[in-house]
Amino acid sequence: MNAQPTAPPPLVLSIGGEKTIRSAVKGRAVGWWLRRPHCNVTIAAHIANGGGFAKGEAYLTRAIGPGTSTADEIARTTFDLPYPFDGWFNLFTDLHLETGEYWLVIAKPRDTTFSSLNWILANPMSLKTSDAIRYIGTTAYTYDSDVADYLPASKFGPKYEPYGFEFELTGHEVFTEHSH
Repeated sequence: MNAQPTAPPPLVLSIGGEKTIRSAVKGRAVGWWLRRPHCNVTIAAHIANGGGFAKGEAYLTRAIGPGTSTADEIARTTFDLPYPFDGWFNLFTDLHLETGEYWLVIAKPRDTTFSSLNWILANPMSLKTSDAIRYIGTTAYTYDSDVADYLPASKFGPKYEPYGFEFELTGHEVFTEHSH
């Protein structure tokens, strides 16, 4: 019996745009509210190496800002980008996400003096979502005095509008007997 090919997970949330800007990363975040659980989730970001050593950390958390702790963390990864690099980079794959609030944080590691990591910023942003998600916004921290020991607990500033850090979330919605 031949196995049927499985369709790639559908796009759940995407931020893009026609005009893009390289934005040096100190600490950037984008948030959303998932209305229903999803499985086989992949989260990718459009990032670049701005000219040399580009080390980064990515976190998927349930919250950001002061008071956030590792108890809020869903996933974490570190990465180094080759030079040159400007493209889509899978940060997390094969996740199962329950209903609730999520934040993707991409940051320069606290113990790294310099990183030429850039997260591509769209202005104005183009937002694509499924009905299973609500976009919360894009934010960042800038000053060394705002950085916490646990990077997602840093002091993030106000939301950026109409800017958006380019990223994509794909996954399959999990249907339960209470789903409509």
